[in-house]
Amino acid sequence: MFTIVVYCLLIVIALYLLAGVVFTIFFQAKGLSCIDEGTHGSSLGFRVIIIPGCIVFWIVLLRKWMNIKAKNRAKANKEKRLL
Repeated sequence: MFTIVVYCLLIVIALYLLAGVVFTIFFQAKGLSCIDEGTHGSSLGFRVIIIPGCIVFWIVLLRKWMNIKAKNRAKANKEKRLL
């Protein structure tokens, strides 16, 4: 019984990390400079260094990225109404 629980836990952790890897690919391509403009034009070394953090904290980064996109969309709509 204990081994089944451990296997299930390992599978859940592996799926979480796999989702983090997939997220990191898209985040490195588009989201990183959206969240922090200071990283725009950052070096390859910097992007490689932050990969493990992006994989582990992908849910936090995804939530932050979505919030910024929603704020930018609301701001654009507000500016559209003013014109």
